[in-house]
Amino acid sequence: MTHLKENKTQGISRRNFVLGAGAILAAPVILRGNAWAAGKTLYVSTYEGVQGEVIANQVIPQFEKDYRCKVFQSQTTTLPTIARLRSEKNHPKLSVAMMDDVAIPIARREGLIAQFPTDSVTNLAKVFKQYVYEEGYGAAFSISRIVPWYNTQAIGSEKPTSWQDLWDEKFRKRFIMVTPKWTNSLAILTMAASQVSGKPPLQAQYDIDNAWGRMAELVPNIFSIHENPGSAILQVVQGQADIGGPDHSKSVLPYIVKGAPLEMMDPQEGAFAGVNAITLVNNAPEPELAAAFINRILSPEVQKLMADATLTAPVLPGITLSEEVAKLVKTDEESLAKMINLDWSFINPKRSAIIDKFNQTFL
Repeated sequence: MTHLKENKTQGISRRNFVLGAGAILAAPVILRGNAWAAGKTLYVSTYEGVQGEVIANQVIPQFEKDYRCKVFQSQTTTLPTIARLRSEKNHPKLSVAMMDDVAIPIARREGLIAQFPTDSVTNLAKVFKQYVYEEGYGAAFSISRIVPWYNTQAIGSEKPTSWQDLWDEKFRKRFIMVTPKWTNSLAILTMAASQVSGKPPLQAQYDIDNAWGRMAELVPNIFSIHENPGSAILQVVQGQADIGGPDHSKSVLPYIVKGAPLEMMDPQEGAFAGVNAITLVNNAPEPELAAAFINRILSPEVQKLMADATLTAPVLPGITLSEEVAKLVKTDEESLAKMINLDWSFINPKRSAIIDKFNQTFL
């Protein structure tokens, strides 16, 4: 873990820059109000990559300054986070843990996380309702679209508009599919179930056991199976394949912004929600400070900061993104509500069997 100290090179914070002298005069009041936190230490587990760096370099230094505390951050992914929470269950060191929505039902069932105190996590009331999980045991703070993506130069004017296009003969040996180890793969399985049953994806996810015949029909189109979107993107850009995924938009959009000839599919059946969430550790060493940190992550200021930096959608209404990001990311409640959110309480018990069946079908 890395102890993140206040960034002395930032000078005046964004808040002080906007508010000017009034903010400086108000600072002693803020400090007195947060005097209870002075000298405390908070341990948080966050995601890796750009998101983790934004939290490290911009969110934590200001939080430390406002609360006169120290924050220790570890950057990792969902599975190691759950493993750590299990190993520290009787004597937790972490107070805040970020994880994908898939893990929240598991963490709650195993007593690893606690319900948010709504009197101190006041921003929870502003979060779009469908992105508050397990009766307040977790909340999304960043939303990506999970869809396939493709090489615009190779595809030409005939853009794929449906998940069914993945089965099209024109993609024989031209599709780089995401590994079944990743939950992204459930998007394909759910869509296969939808095609077989004729039900909308939200209902068809409960019929995934009947989708393997349709999945077998996808085999001729598979060029390879990827575990790294960056490597898959390079292969598609170089022309080794035409289409890839499905992957999180936050993994693909940075390449598009830099000029790669790629485009995210906008399928008529809908996109799946790629959810990054935040939780309060059960029996956290610093529950009050943890609640304040969660509230900060869910604040409008940090929501805008994170969305602009990571090309993801915020979970609060009324967030105005930069012009460049707004062209790529849909942030309105209607668009976010239309995203397909899988029922992980139903799917999680099946995950091992699903991965085995994927491997039997494609490997």
